[in-house]
Amino acid sequence: MIIVEGLDHVNIPVTNLEASKEFYSELFDFEVEEEDSDAVVMALDSHKLRLVKVANVSPLPFPIVSFIMDVDDFTEAITEMEEKEISIVKGPEGSSKGEFLVLADPDKNQIEIFYQQ
Repeated sequence: MIIVEGLDHVNIPVTNLEASKEFYSELFDFEVEEEDSDAVVMALDSHKLRLVKVANVSPLPFPIVSFIMDVDDFTEAITEMEEKEISIVKGPEGSSKGEFLVLADPDKNQIEIFYQQ
């Protein structure tokens, strides 16, 4: 058996590194940790995203990552997305565990924000 001790990062395909860097830093407060011409690693506490430059993105029909928030931050996030005219794909919507919302990044990758009841 392979013993996994954690998750290093999540890869997200993007066509424009600068636009995606700005999106994830402005909306979620991720900070650039490493950068080259083909990828940017962004960190928020122990969570890391690796934005990988590709020619074309074929977004999946479901969220590629889900961020957990508390209810107050969730409510503030909805207001901020509306102010910044960020595309909301679905929600906010209740579930048996809480409430969620799915938004799209600049390449139409779906990102979920979620709070647990």
